[in-house]
Amino acid sequence: MTNKHADVLIVGVGAAGAILARELTEAGFTVLGIDKGPYYHSDDFWTKFDELRYSTRAGLSPTMDTDPMTWRPDAQTPAQILPWAVGPQPKNPLWHPPSVGVGGGSIHWACWSWRQLREDFRQRSDWIDLYGEEKLPEGSQIVDWPISYDDLEPYYDRVEYETGVSGRAGNINGEIQEGGNPFEAPRSRDYPFPPLRPSASNKLFVEATKNIGYHPFPPPAAIISEDWGERKACVYCGFCRDYGCHVGAKTTTLDTMMPRALATGNLELLTNCRVQRVNVDTDGLARSVGYIDAKGERHEASGDLVILSAYSLENTRLMLVSGLNRNGMVGKRFMIHNYNWFSGTLPEETHVYAGPASAGWAIDDTSGDTIDRSNLNFVGGTPIMFFGGDVQPIEAASVLMPPDVPMRGPAYKEWLRHGYRRLFGMYSQMASLPMETNYVDLDPKVKDPWGQPALRITHDWGDNDREAALWIRQIKHSIAREMGATKTWEAPLLPPYHLSTHEMGTHIMGENPNESVVDRYCRSHEVPNLFLVGGGVFPTYNGYNPTETIQAITFWAADHIKQETQNGGVLTRFAAKERVTS
Repeated sequence: MTNKHADVLIVGVGAAGAILARELTEAGFTVLGIDKGPYYHSDDFWTKFDELRYSTRAGLSPTMDTDPMTWRPDAQTPAQILPWAVGPQPKNPLWHPPSVGVGGGSIHWACWSWRQLREDFRQRSDWIDLYGEEKLPEGSQIVDWPISYDDLEPYYDRVEYETGVSGRAGNINGEIQEGGNPFEAPRSRDYPFPPLRPSASNKLFVEATKNIGYHPFPPPAAIISEDWGERKACVYCGFCRDYGCHVGAKTTTLDTMMPRALATGNLELLTNCRVQRVNVDTDGLARSVGYIDAKGERHEASGDLVILSAYSLENTRLMLVSGLNRNGMVGKRFMIHNYNWFSGTLPEETHVYAGPASAGWAIDDTSGDTIDRSNLNFVGGTPIMFFGGDVQPIEAASVLMPPDVPMRGPAYKEWLRHGYRRLFGMYSQMASLPMETNYVDLDPKVKDPWGQPALRITHDWGDNDREAALWIRQIKHSIAREMGATKTWEAPLLPPYHLSTHEMGTHIMGENPNESVVDRYCRSHEVPNLFLVGGGVFPTYNGYNPTETIQAITFWAADHIKQETQNGGVLTRFAAKERVTS
């Protein structure tokens, strides 16, 4: 067994962990970063144009043979291995676990880079003020966050300017801006890059939504629209979701954070290594982690501070296998997105194979307090995004086909010849509520190849999900009719997936140590030198892609660590030595 030591151990060097690595190494900490995947290089993606490998077979994500997860709809039903996460499922969406490797999901994400609304941080208070407590569904556990939009606004700004986000501001310091999202919370300045060039058929969506009375705008995208140093602007190759970027246009922490972290000389990376357990001493402190390297050999690494910054579900699994769940809150409040996918065809060609999906415009009239829910049978909201690019042939020939088209024969060929070339989509993200009945724990039977229990998801869609899906579907139909769609079809109201790569909650933040896992700075209530960073800290969820909020919280937590390890701060007793931070 080999033992390594650093001031800080970071488990999972992805969208959040790489930010921590850069921030803390530049502040003078020695950091050991451990990731179960490889370290990719830009050359790895010059030959990325393989839909079968990267999209259909999810080449940048783990599979059920190495990272099994099980699912059941309720506590009375036996769990099963996620069947839709194993391989191609024609005519059904293929949802797979998040990625592995340094940079994590930021390597192959679709790059919508939203901020949350101000009211998203106080959902309970906001909805009760507007509609009364009886509006909250029975069994829901809706709370206010212990942090506010105003706390995070400077950190949202850092994410956008330090990583590269393209867009058009809608609200600068309270003044509504022409052409942006008029419903967004106030920001201190515009985006660092102008919006991406719109999708080929985007104009029809823009005109249709304006005619109905909505307010379309170019959504924020973590893809640079202009050259920036060695990174090149988007070339509209059309291979974006599920793929690395061969020109560096997509914003990934592999490019934006890791080079500077490594340049400090304070970072050591252990790749293709799987952390098995967080080891806590008799004083209740996290002193080390046990891990297995690529050869299958077991090792241990120690640190003064330990940070779990893997995906929300992996952070949670590590806490559970380590026996760190004194208050019983680890695994609770599991939340995901219902994508409510909507497809259609238009009379003209849409060139849906070109450009990134996030180049399509969006409306946000269907989110936040812009909705009057008084006469609606649900709470929540979501933007609607036009999907006019980044749809490759295999996807169009299987999961996005109309339900009445067979998988072979003349009608199938006609779809490929005519339908695919005229395809468009609309996409939304209605979030499930934190419900008492939706949670994750360890499966008592299924184990991974190293003998560790699989994570078991207990989740089913409820009445709020159904009502919200019906409502957003009607709006999409009205937009499609205004666009002149020749044919439309939708995914199921309550989809067959229970894993979406947008899982939030399960180690939530909160002020009450009996009702949450971490405090407002992502520090464990149970283990005072342990931090959990990532989407797992979300106490509630909304209709936006979570990555920019995750990264803003990561910068916020990193600043707290730097501040509180000096000048008598609360973390000083865990730090090896005092440091001067910039």
